[in-house]
Amino acid sequence: MSKKDGQITERLGSILRELREEKGLTREELAERSETGLRHVAAIELGEKNPSVDTLYRLIRGIGVSSDRVFYPELSQNDPEFEVLVHTLAVCSSKQKRLVLAFVEMLRNQEDLIEK
Repeated sequence: MSKKDGQITERLGSILRELREEKGLTREELAERSETGLRHVAAIELGEKNPSVDTLYRLIRGIGVSSDRVFYPELSQNDPEFEVLVHTLAVCSSKQKRLVLAFVEMLRNQEDLIEK
């Protein structure tokens, strides 16, 4: 296994462990919910094994979280303002979402100009 693959395996395992613990589940409960062997769950969480796509799907569903929480953990760092923003955007029309996106991009571009 390459160093990069090892880092991905370890990070994925730690993310799954953090989410499981956040939901108050034991490894045994997750193994049962996801129909995955307990030793396999432990090996994945410890970064010793990479789950197959099927196993990862079952683990995510067993934990009861969105796959975004696994693949984009930085998007859900318990930031209340971010949560409000996401919920507000969810009820916007397509046109409103495009306007918000254009505004945010404009703000980011201004910040880039200020930093230079």
